Amino acid sequence: MGIALMAAVMSMAVAVLPDSSGAAVGRVGGAPPLRLAAGSSGLSAGDACPASTGRIPLSGGVHILVHDGVRRSYRLAMPVDYDGRLSRPVVFDFHGFRADAALEEQRSRLGVVGAGRGFVVVTPDALGTPRRWNTMSDPGKADDIGFVGALLTDLASRFCLDGRRVYATGHSNGAEFAAALVCRSARFAAVAMVSSTFEARCPAGRAPATMAVHGTADPSVPYGGGVVAGSSTRVPAAPAVVRAYADRYGCNPIPRTAQPAPGIVARRYVGCAGGGEVLFDTVVGGTHLWPASPEARRDPRDSAAGRAFDATGAILDFFTAHEGAGVGAGAPQGHSRISSSRRPAT
Repeated sequence: MGIALMAAVMSMAVAVLPDSSGAAVGRVGGAPPLRLAAGSSGLSAGDACPASTGRIPLSGGVHILVHDGVRRSYRLAMPVDYDGRLSRPVVFDFHGFRADAALEEQRSRLGVVGAGRGFVVVTPDALGTPRRWNTMSDPGKADDIGFVGALLTDLASRFCLDGRRVYATGHSNGAEFAAALVCRSARFAAVAMVSSTFEARCPAGRAPATMAVHGTADPSVPYGGGVVAGSSTRVPAAPAVVRAYADRYGCNPIPRTAQPAPGIVARRYVGCAGGGEVLFDTVVGGTHLWPASPEARRDPRDSAAGRAFDATGAILDFFTAHEGAGVGAGAPQGHSRISSSRRPAT
């Protein structure tokens, strides 16, 4: 990490405030030095971290961060063997429109499965009634991009995090937001979209590893393109969106095709810029539900593939295979401009 960047990071702090619920409350302000792995310019897998800087640690559960004067809630799941000695990967999981973090944890099961595989899992709540992520960063609405950046900085000051392994995923509107987020911040190495393939267009030189999971019988965000349910917004076909990602990222235009599970067609575009790849898992007969979620397993309208495919495990496998360029997890980054050919609708 460069001297100027480190100085900027060290100038930030997060004062811990008492909360009536007993949860630690962070306020964006200034912070102690990041707990970087010894001898590294950015955290890498398995690097050792120095002793605690004395910050109040957080346990798993619901916590509050005050951002722009607004109390923002999030759920945190920690690996059971976390001891602060070795750097850990981080995944942010964003809920869909009208949902919340608690429901997202039930659907994706990332808090349990991800933490069980050594990930620090962060599941934030959007604002609004109903809740919705501000994917396009519309003025006058919640600064969700800034909130996530501040939250990552706060967590990096408390835990030993791996700055090369920071990831984003989400369902529906949360998938759209995750795709926009990784284009806006170089702190994220990869993204996985579930039940919504959003046409985020990253700035030149930015090509995060990208994965999408989409059911062919999705009634809300049509797999083959069309009008999003409950709106007048039209979306292109999911395969076309994924191919466009592969084209923009300079991948081999001919995908490798496989069937990793019954009813699942995986198209993998390799040779992308920066060593990345674009992966598209099509769930034949799958609906808008997160595959293999409790809801999907109970829904008779979902296909056998939609009820059984372990999308969560596949996403974690994808993340495990990809690292970023080593941007410190706690280093504030400027936001690059992002564009999209459509408005978010789910």
